[in-house]
Parts: sequence; C-alpha cells; structure tokens
Amino acid sequence: MATIQYVSAASDIPENSKYVLVELGSENRLSRHSRGLTVTIDRLLPSNLLEAHTETAIGEAQAIADQEDIDTVFIALPKRP
Repeated sequence: MATIQYVSAASDIPENSKYVLVELGSENRLSRHSRGLTVTIDRLLPSNLLEAHTETAIGEAQAIADQEDIDTVFIALPKRP
C-alpha cells in the first residue's frame, strides 16, 4: 500500500517523484498529470461533509496509487488536531 506523507503545499513534493496528491480546491476533481494524479476536494463543502469526503478521498488516493504502481500519496491539507 502506498505511504502517506503530509506536505504544506504541492511545491514541497520532490521534483522526480511519481505521486498521487490530495489537496483542497474549488471543486471535487480527479486529474492526471505527467507525474501521477491529483485528487482535489471542494473546500466549500460544509465542515461535516468536508471531513467525510477528505477521508474518502485519501482512501481512494491510496487505492489509485496501488493501481498505478505509485509508492507515495502526498496530502496537502491542514492536519487535524
């Protein structure tokens, strides 16, 4: 299973890494790019839905990483206390 690493921003990801990134954005979205995939979570969701969707998105990101033979899922979200 892919390992999870928290980063402050996507710019903190090492340059030569292949990865799946989970981040906040303006819509729920999955996009492919040259170094892997990005799962975007709509930051405007109500807080209870945002929390539930975040947990789901992280699990899906790990599953996608395994399917794509990617070793790391980077999470660029504020850590919960």
